[in-house]
Amino acid sequence: MLTLQGNTRIAFLLFFASHIPITLLVDGQAFFRRSFYPQALQDVVDWYALTFKDTLMEHPVEPWFSSLVSIEVIFQLPFFFLAIYAILQQSKHPRKRTIRGDGPFKSLCIIYGSSTATTLVPILQCILTDEETNMSEKGILLGFYLPYLIFPLWLVLIAVSNEDIFGGVDASKKEQ
Repeated sequence: MLTLQGNTRIAFLLFFASHIPITLLVDGQAFFRRSFYPQALQDVVDWYALTFKDTLMEHPVEPWFSSLVSIEVIFQLPFFFLAIYAILQQSKHPRKRTIRGDGPFKSLCIIYGSSTATTLVPILQCILTDEETNMSEKGILLGFYLPYLIFPLWLVLIAVSNEDIFGGVDASKKEQ
């Protein structure tokens, strides 16, 4: 049974925790004004885009890509914090948890996962059809981007496959 327990729990905890600085310091540069960021961070993104031929992160950023990053910054970033809190809470006090795996958090997981997976479709299409990159370069870029498709889809699968995404059993259901 797929639930947010054990190694799966740790994998998602690492995914969400690592995504916060990436969203704020790297991806955010495709949404916020670059002058908001120190020159050193701008240089890192420029180096990344040039080295790995990631045309999506080259400045000026295309408006459609910036709009997808706005979804990440405005909607997904707050979810990362909530998800980390919810996952950590499960290990500390599973009986006293305030965020349950069968309520609104489960719905938010489905919304987050579906939305994020959907935004990756045009991104992956751009990578795969970029005539300026060879197959090896496309493979490297896919290595960077695919986790942001795989983890959200995995979370949707967990959420739709389980009554409680944390694997808990409601006491009222046990009695039945």
